[in-house]
Amino acid sequence: MSRLHDFLPQHHAFRADVRSFVEHELRPLSEKWEKQRQFPVSIFRECARQKLISLDPERNGIIAEELPKCESLGFALSLFVQANLVAPMLDQLGSAAQKKKFLSPLLRGQKLGAVAVSEPSAGSDFAALQTKAQKTRTGWQINGTKTYTTNAAIADFLIVAARTGPDVGLQGMSLFLIPAGSKSVSIKRLAMLGLDTSAAAQITLTNCEVPASNMLGERGQAFAYVQSGLNRERLFGGLACVSWAQYSLDKTIRYLQERSAFGTTLNHFQAIRHQVADMHTRLQAARQLNYQTFHGWLRGENVTKEICMIKLFSYQTAQAVVEGCLQLHGGAGYMDQHWCSRFYRDARALTIAAGTPEIMKEMIAVFLRI
Repeated sequence: MSRLHDFLPQHHAFRADVRSFVEHELRPLSEKWEKQRQFPVSIFRECARQKLISLDPERNGIIAEELPKCESLGFALSLFVQANLVAPMLDQLGSAAQKKKFLSPLLRGQKLGAVAVSEPSAGSDFAALQTKAQKTRTGWQINGTKTYTTNAAIADFLIVAARTGPDVGLQGMSLFLIPAGSKSVSIKRLAMLGLDTSAAAQITLTNCEVPASNMLGERGQAFAYVQSGLNRERLFGGLACVSWAQYSLDKTIRYLQERSAFGTTLNHFQAIRHQVADMHTRLQAARQLNYQTFHGWLRGENVTKEICMIKLFSYQTAQAVVEGCLQLHGGAGYMDQHWCSRFYRDARALTIAAGTPEIMKEMIAVFLRI
């Protein structure tokens, strides 16, 4: 096993290549993307050429740490959904025909997917899902509404969770591959507090006809599939958000070394130095939890409890550090166009999306049998 402080050393050269691409090709464009609230989808083809969209979990771990440094977290999130959620689902569950039609072009950056699970009345409460799929002579007819779906506004296809049986609760739900451009699919982009470039949207399915061949995986197994996907999302997201928060803190330290007040630079004031020391310590603790869990996951261990701890501790830590960075910038950081203000808005989603702290605490408590 790699030493925890030397994360995946076998990919140092790959990390250097990704870091260079992010610094020279992506970061110079991020401010424009953020102002326009969108990025050109053609950038995914270039990312694919740079091997940023793949099924290699170790390389994806490196990408998770480096890509947020492009300074457009919404764009990074959009790519993470492709590499760590949509692609693995297609690879593990898809038929040969489905992989050819959806997975292959996705890995080339030619098609984008979105996973549509959350509903207006069913977010963390997966058992409350109401979208229904009725059996027809040739397949299924699906009706329902999905919301808060990352990438939906730019996706070429959707992976939709729907009820396929009379069962209630967590049983009788299946996944379907649905072309986003279908006439029976209405997609409305959502305006959010942050992550503007992530192209989140609400999806309405009205008598949407789907052939039987478009069911993804086995009938009735959607809950297990989605939970596995959420585990990956939380795991790679932990690597990403801690690295992003460290990047924010490093930028803030440079500011403190340059900003003068009361005859000296801010980094010489004990109160500020101690705040930075505390934030750095918390990030290091979160990073070690992420690394240890990630290596265990690579070995095939059951680390679901630890992934819940990552979602609870690492995400909250990253959010708190970004907020602390804004505080240390004072009035400048509060300005709408300042990078720290934008990071702060983006960071607010960390404890909302993919499971709230309250849900994670309950899941951890279940594992502890208390």
